[in-house]
Amino acid sequence: MRPALRASLLALLPTLLVGQTPVPAAPPAATAPRPPQFPAGVPGQLMKLIAEQGQQLADLQELVDTIGPRLTGSERMRRAHAWAQAKLTQMGAQNVHEEAWDFGFAWTRGVDQARLLTHNQMPLMIAHNAFTPGFDKPVVGEVLEPADFKLATLQALKGQLKGKILLRAMGARPAPGAPRPAGMPNPQEQDTLNQFLKDEGVLAVLTMSNKQYGLLTTGGRTFREIAKVPVPVATLTQEGFKQLQRLLARKEPVKLELQLGGKLSKAPVKDYNVVGEIRGGEKPEEVVIIGAHMDSWDLSTGANDNGTGTCASLEALRAILASGAKPKRTIRVVLFSGEEQGLLGSKAYAKAHKDELDKVQAVIVDDMGTGRIRGWALQGREDVKAVMASVISPMNDFGLREVSLARMGSTDHASFLPYGVPAFSAQQDAEDYFSHTHHSHVDSFERVQPEALLQGAQALAVTAWELANLEQRLPHKAPEAPREPAR
Repeated sequence: MRPALRASLLALLPTLLVGQTPVPAAPPAATAPRPPQFPAGVPGQLMKLIAEQGQQLADLQELVDTIGPRLTGSERMRRAHAWAQAKLTQMGAQNVHEEAWDFGFAWTRGVDQARLLTHNQMPLMIAHNAFTPGFDKPVVGEVLEPADFKLATLQALKGQLKGKILLRAMGARPAPGAPRPAGMPNPQEQDTLNQFLKDEGVLAVLTMSNKQYGLLTTGGRTFREIAKVPVPVATLTQEGFKQLQRLLARKEPVKLELQLGGKLSKAPVKDYNVVGEIRGGEKPEEVVIIGAHMDSWDLSTGANDNGTGTCASLEALRAILASGAKPKRTIRVVLFSGEEQGLLGSKAYAKAHKDELDKVQAVIVDDMGTGRIRGWALQGREDVKAVMASVISPMNDFGLREVSLARMGSTDHASFLPYGVPAFSAQQDAEDYFSHTHHSHVDSFERVQPEALLQGAQALAVTAWELANLEQRLPHKAPEAPREPAR
């Protein structure tokens, strides 16, 4: 720049700046809302211990990454039993042991593959349904979709089913007491239907996943029903299943090649429930049970169903032990197995301990995925609503507020209801549990929310502590008739 021009600009600079509007200072950053303070007393101490020293997330990662899926009766399930007992022993729990119960035949997954041999010849995503027989080698069959799976409908096709692969479109399993959807046979009809399928030489039955966007699911029936199925059963994605339906609607032959390599064990096996506790100081014979099921289906690692409940339960007991506080009543963790096949482990536990159940203060069960625990479903027990509201009051500011009269089934608290025991399931934020992870191949650690898992462990610890130290007993009620779980 020439010296003369530079001098002229410098001379004008003060004039130019006089009319310039100054840039306002940035407003101070909004102060983040302060988290609520931990309550006074032991509840606050437990919550602080879990918040600052909790091992629930590390335990969950270890469980799912080193052991993985935990199908009832499997070798991995046995490894999980040993793992849980080691965790309980390490934290200083008392009376650590496992309790055996008779399961049935174990099952090991093999290679699952399906390929369309006609039309576009694309592979189809498929999952062999656990506990149903498999094939020694790939097989080929023509696809057929009956109008429904009523026995009379299938019997009308007698002589036409040999070597066929049948499509079975099934809706959600009905709640106890609700009418069965059209096409869903009752248990007696199912036995006859199973024998008919075998006698006719049906090659396999394919069902449709209950989730969209390529998600595969498994489960959905009780072990008592599954174990009687004499032909291989597998699940296709919704997209694959509906493609086959479209092709059949064109009245053209549709053929599939299937490889379903799952195998049943040669002999029945036992499974186990894992137990550990803190003995009560004043009323050790009275017990609060924290329950969760440790078994899972095997399409993924069972992180949400129910690794989260398992590790939150362990952490609740660990925190109480670490606090040094002594409960009046015994606080016991029971990690059940066989839940996914019809609450088998918890039913076996309740039956084995039936003479002691009148001393159980309450059973609380965590089994609804990664969401925060909002409260407890009281199974219509208006008579305990006020006391349960008081029990969870220390955690009201942390999201544990609800004491609804909702009746929940399909998890292990239900096994204690026929004996009149106050038994409650956690009510949790649904998140993506039923839309994505539940019984699917994406039930993995990546779908777990760490803060919600922490809050769940706090909720279990505080609820169990308060129940163990109530002055009064929660009233038992007349035993209820057992209900068939809606899987």
